[in-house]
Amino acid sequence: MINLAKTAALPLVTSLASLRKHGSVIPKHCHDRGQLLYAVEGHIRVYTAEHIWIIPPHCALWIPAYYEHSVLSYGQVVLNSAMVEENAAQTLGENCFLVRISPLLRELVLRLNRPNATIIVENTQTLALDQALQLLIFNEIQQSLNFSLDIPWPSDPRLIQICAELVDHPDTQKNMDTWADQIGTSSRTLIRLFQKETGLNFRQWLQRMHVVLALGYLSEHLPISHIAHKLGYHSSSAFTAMFKKQLGVPPSDFRK
Repeated sequence: MINLAKTAALPLVTSLASLRKHGSVIPKHCHDRGQLLYAVEGHIRVYTAEHIWIIPPHCALWIPAYYEHSVLSYGQVVLNSAMVEENAAQTLGENCFLVRISPLLRELVLRLNRPNATIIVENTQTLALDQALQLLIFNEIQQSLNFSLDIPWPSDPRLIQICAELVDHPDTQKNMDTWADQIGTSSRTLIRLFQKETGLNFRQWLQRMHVVLALGYLSEHLPISHIAHKLGYHSSSAFTAMFKKQLGVPPSDFRK
């Protein structure tokens, strides 16, 4: 547990909130604090140098301090962030990861970002409550269920074209020959390029992306059969087998 009294003069956790219209982009930037980035409403995708993060509902993205990223909004987005002091943030590691937002953590982040929460009041009880709120948020982030479900993102424009189409249309059934024709190369070259650019073969990348999208669909309480169809699987059993292989549990258990 971080001892707030022994940290620097800066508060342990501060707020950062904004409203974003559909399709708006927050350009590449970084913060001098760690950031728990949470879309209270709407959906976001976060792009880093080598990955794309599709943030499922009821999840947030942890972003270390000085980690460059950009954000794309889908729908009317309400962003609430908990910004963690650099030294404390370093205890959570140097990589991004998804955080499952518990009901408690959600309410704490919402309270932190209330418009009047940043008003400085010379009141001992108010300051003590504010410090307790910061400690609770940081402790909840530390104790939360988290998982590294980043989607490796290529730098080659030809592969970006393919990956972007797959993310937007995950039920696409094109094979490697069709994709190779689309970008003007051979399937053998495409296979090598995909492995080089993403560190995964095409099937592994596709399944990783499907799992991330499935997490969002599960949080919306869609039937397993509906999710399987949306992701291009011919049966619920085929989708369930893939999901269990990736996360160790079937989607029905993960929903619980």
